[in-house]
Amino acid sequence: MKDVQLRNFARPVQAVALSTDYKNDRTYVSGGLAGNLVLTVGGRSGTSSTSTTIGTASATASGWLGSIGLGGSTGQDTVLHSGEGAISAIKWSLTGKYVVWVNEHGARIMRSHLHLESTDTGSAWKRIGHVGRPQDDGWEEMAGVWKARVEWIDEAALETDEDDKTREAAVSTPATIKLKQQVPKSSRRIEKLIIGWGGTVWIINVHPEGSGVGTNARERIVGRAEIIKM
Repeated sequence: MKDVQLRNFARPVQAVALSTDYKNDRTYVSGGLAGNLVLTVGGRSGTSSTSTTIGTASATASGWLGSIGLGGSTGQDTVLHSGEGAISAIKWSLTGKYVVWVNEHGARIMRSHLHLESTDTGSAWKRIGHVGRPQDDGWEEMAGVWKARVEWIDEAALETDEDDKTREAAVSTPATIKLKQQVPKSSRRIEKLIIGWGGTVWIINVHPEGSGVGTNARERIVGRAEIIKM
């Protein structure tokens, strides 16, 4: 029990995702039937506490005691998003820069607090993309059965077709080898996400911070989600 942290959110929790740097920042995101996407920071192992988002007397008391150095560190909860129904899935990206979650309206992508440029620190937990729920004819009937599945794609772990390897080896020159060495450096900056829900599958590129596009070309953005296949 000394290694367990018990936290009461008063409603069923359906998804929890730990920060990729959890051992240092003690941060995780959770959600469930209450429809709140909750960011929790801190809290001690071996303790039982009530979420500070509930607003109960016990939560208020523990927060007040903590502020004067009594009662121990119970952690702090912040509602990042709410009002769109139950949350069924949450996933932190492989680099830790992004968090995707799914509620009854669709999937949303948010920039996390990790690896932000010094000029972008105010953009932590800012939403950068949204994919609406499936538009299939049978959605209303099947909504209770169709549960979204989300996965961040680790391209380094994907197998390459042997025929492709053979063709690449046959045409390799010093110039093409140099290009291959350069491509991974740039492509690593884009993270790929796959979402399956009902009879629909989306493949999404999540672009890193930089200049906006189109009418927002002059603005700096901390990320951008682009559906590349549906």
